[in-house]
Amino acid sequence: MTKHPTSPRLTGKSLGRPQGSSGTDTRARLLEIAATLFARQGYSEVSMADIAGAAGLTAPAIYNYFGSKDALFIDTVCNMYEEIAASFLEAAASGTTWRERLSAILEMASQVYREDSVLQRLGTVATIKSSQGPERFALILGAKRQVDQVFHDIIADAVDNGELPQSINRPIAGELLSSLILSGIGGVTHQRPTQNDFDAIVAAFKIFLDPAPLGTKMTTDRKQAFDSFLQE
Repeated sequence: MTKHPTSPRLTGKSLGRPQGSSGTDTRARLLEIAATLFARQGYSEVSMADIAGAAGLTAPAIYNYFGSKDALFIDTVCNMYEEIAASFLEAAASGTTWRERLSAILEMASQVYREDSVLQRLGTVATIKSSQGPERFALILGAKRQVDQVFHDIIADAVDNGELPQSINRPIAGELLSSLILSGIGGVTHQRPTQNDFDAIVAAFKIFLDPAPLGTKMTTDRKQAFDSFLQE
């Protein structure tokens, strides 16, 4: 991901930097605020001045950290995807079969979305902007592929171990799982934000992964979780 270094000041201080903060702290704060504003209002409705003001900076000072709104948006979204990929990779390491690894990622996704409601909306904004300008936002697409790669590796290992058929298209299957987690679960949790909803969403998804033959009786607790998810 491209980093934008701060510009040195003749006085040794950055114009408008909040008192007591370092350049690194200020940059991190700008990314956090940008994520919230872009998620809530969309890309077009947010200005660099809006972000600077929310961070306690003067409008010109934000350009010491990011050369343009595109640069700030790209870094914000890339940070999000990199953190998600790292979280999913860590979760996947706890399983052995592809179902166990995916189940662990589901638990992690539920936790991540529950703790940071900005992610669902920011992901949606990022998807829209990337589709409108794939060359302009190529770095975002590259960061998203880090998340896809986690699922691609799960599929590849499952095929190599004989858990999945050789005929499966590994890249497409990986991207499909990635989209189901990021867009599917993210979209549902946006509409159903309570703890019970999160638990029911994960339980329902796990039922779809259940290798038991069709017609096998579902355990009581999983049936209740699935029924809860389906109820309005």
